[in-house]
Amino acid sequence: MLQVLAEKHLPDLLGLSSAAGWNQTEADWRRLLELEPEGCFGMEADGRIVASATVITYGSDLAWVGMVLTLPECRGRGYATQLMKRCLDYCDQRGIGTARLDATEMGLPVYARLGFVEEYEVQRRAGELQPAEPWDAVFDFELDRLAFGADRRRLLERTGCSHPGRVAAYIGPITARTSDEAEDRILHCGVSGSCFWDVPAANPAALALAERLGFQPVRRLVRMRRGPAIREQPRFVFALAGFEYG
Repeated sequence: MLQVLAEKHLPDLLGLSSAAGWNQTEADWRRLLELEPEGCFGMEADGRIVASATVITYGSDLAWVGMVLTLPECRGRGYATQLMKRCLDYCDQRGIGTARLDATEMGLPVYARLGFVEEYEVQRRAGELQPAEPWDAVFDFELDRLAFGADRRRLLERTGCSHPGRVAAYIGPITARTSDEAEDRILHCGVSGSCFWDVPAANPAALALAERLGFQPVRRLVRMRRGPAIREQPRFVFALAGFEYG
């Protein structure tokens, strides 16, 4: 049975992302529920949530679909497709013209059947940051809107430019006008040790910076969209907010 997700489902949701080996913590799931309380959906079976999909809206221009997960033992039942259709209905009901997501290899054919087209590759990089004095997470909201293609102030105010993860700390979101500026912000983003860093391949300078800092690719996804292309400037995007946010 399809459900709108709520705080009571957090243990099941954390179990979903952990079973997939993903990096989300309970705090990450809670943030999704707070940002879009009517846009997070799950499939309930045998008294627990066994599949999920979430939507984050960025004004009326763009919606981001993420956390499309199904427990391994429940795959093959069509849950992902049902949840994706519910997410797209949610977007359509709100008049949002474009939905985007970062697709895994497993999810790509599902999304293609629903009308999503490929845009460009995004890479998850893994590496180590040395401890450094943290800088305040001060965002240039106009630059971020130009880079991302939509206003995501309410997300940035909740995430900062780094946060803890279940497997490793997470670097991002970070937008910057130059590679040097991005490097300074990354080195002082407030986390250290093992880190993940998601980079758009559409920004060669970001890929080069990741290489220079010793971050190696561990996962590749494909950014996809349904609807008109968004006016974005990936050359300013040096670290994504996460596959669940864009």
